[in-house]
Amino acid sequence: MIQNTKREVFFRTLEILIKDFNCRDEYDDLGVKFYKIELSNFQKLAPSLMPFLSHSESNRANRFHFVKDKNTFVICRTVLKFLLAEQTGLDIHNIFIESDSNKKPFLPSHPSVHFNISHATDYAIIAIAKSPVGVDIEYVNKEFNFEDILPTVFNKSEIDEVNTSGGHVTFYKLWTRKEAIVKAIGVGIDDNISEIISLDGCQNIPSEFLGPIKQLQVFSFKLNEDYFGAVAISETSKCPDKLLFYQIPNTFLFSKEA
Repeated sequence: MIQNTKREVFFRTLEILIKDFNCRDEYDDLGVKFYKIELSNFQKLAPSLMPFLSHSESNRANRFHFVKDKNTFVICRTVLKFLLAEQTGLDIHNIFIESDSNKKPFLPSHPSVHFNISHATDYAIIAIAKSPVGVDIEYVNKEFNFEDILPTVFNKSEIDEVNTSGGHVTFYKLWTRKEAIVKAIGVGIDDNISEIISLDGCQNIPSEFLGPIKQLQVFSFKLNEDYFGAVAISETSKCPDKLLFYQIPNTFLFSKEA
């Protein structure tokens, strides 16, 4: 049974600023590095990236039925491993990503390096952070009939917001916020996801959901007119004016290999 203790979580929408990947700095003021991948720029490279995967990762890639889905996994996993290698100083072949009991990925060799990844259709976003982080991105499908699932994922105030101010855009804004929180805390709470109120401002969320996380902020962003995303960042009270994203060129992988 969920108890009544609550913690405040702050929600806000921010603009993003795309920066040159070659000018990337250390962690930003939030203690996070954000990376943007345009998957179409990497699709033809996917077969040449297979050698960077472990045996289990290769098996996972080969289980995908559609080539595009396989390529997306290969691209995202390889880019993530290169970024983690850069972050930790390890060789990419010594980057072994595992999953905990709730399927949250982690790096056993460097548990203090937190990361998360999300992809949707044409884009992927990677976040690497000093503390638990979750990111979600979704394609805003205006043909998606979301009305039937509203009562299972949103509470009344959220449903009212969706119905009165924005339809699909508001639905995806609130949904990505919930998904980012779930991915940040790494705990399965699907049955109680409607109790995560994700409207703008400070919202009270059951403490049991957040576990050891003392502070959590959630920032929504529009990648472009067709993609909405959110990032949940723990253990920080800072609120920037913009989120900084580094766009990864497809030359990055082979320049790092060299």
